[in-house]
Amino acid sequence: MADTVNVGLRIPSIHPCDTDALRSFVLEAEALGFHSIWVGDHVFYRVDILDPMTMLTWVAAQTTRVRLGTAVMLTAYRNPVLLAKAASSLDHLSGGRLTLGVSIGGTEAEYNSLGVAMNKRVTHLRENVAIMRRLWAEEDVEYDGNFHRIEGGTMTPRPAQKPGVPIWFGGNSEVMQRRLAGIADGWIGPGGAPADNFVAGVKRVREFAEEQGRDPDSLGFGKLINVSIDPSRERALALARAHWNSYYGPNFNVERSAICGEPEEVGAALREFGEAETPEVTLAIEISNLDLEQLQLLAETMGVKPA
Repeated sequence: MADTVNVGLRIPSIHPCDTDALRSFVLEAEALGFHSIWVGDHVFYRVDILDPMTMLTWVAAQTTRVRLGTAVMLTAYRNPVLLAKAASSLDHLSGGRLTLGVSIGGTEAEYNSLGVAMNKRVTHLRENVAIMRRLWAEEDVEYDGNFHRIEGGTMTPRPAQKPGVPIWFGGNSEVMQRRLAGIADGWIGPGGAPADNFVAGVKRVREFAEEQGRDPDSLGFGKLINVSIDPSRERALALARAHWNSYYGPNFNVERSAICGEPEEVGAALREFGEAETPEVTLAIEISNLDLEQLQLLAETMGVKPA
């Protein structure tokens, strides 16, 4: 069982984007005592999704305590030098609060439109991570890779966190878990998978880390979870369908892929993720709307209190 379970939030992707509602959500989340605020990512999608680094910079400017994270950023098709600069700047401005969750996800249209071959995305991801780490920690970086060349790369200011911004990998395949155990700082389990899958995944990643000579306790672990909570289970399900069917499409099975129901039912299901055998687990909970009453009910259910 994890010694610490951090309760964080992923900002729901909504349509249309309501800036005032987003601001109220962010301010209330910090006031209630939630651990972190996470954002998703897509360049093209059917609902309003803001650029994750822009969004987190906006969140950082309005908060002082919550950690900030991407869950997850589609990093394989981004320029790693510009991303390293944006992440370093955000970490510096926020006082060292950023975790960069990354993935090889995305759509074919996004990769084609950005001029990156989708079948090379794993190689892109590896190279991008290597470049960012070096730019955050070294001076006069020289790099000649498969896709990028760097000459005399010195980036300042550097991230407030040393040796750089933590990079967590998303994904649920054994191949990705083995890969991240060697080069990442942590793992974010994707949404939809039940708690026992996450607990088993944590065990596998820790074993892979040991096999590669790493201390498994040095890795962070998080879980993206779709949640709809309401005093009425029927209303919780209705809210869930309205939100996630608009995001994933009409065939998305809400009851199988989200935790929906009354507070006692939701709290019991969420606490199962803390059964993972690792020092710390962070939940990135996406609730079904920006309604502050649902946010407050989640805080009460999970025992979240102001810091």
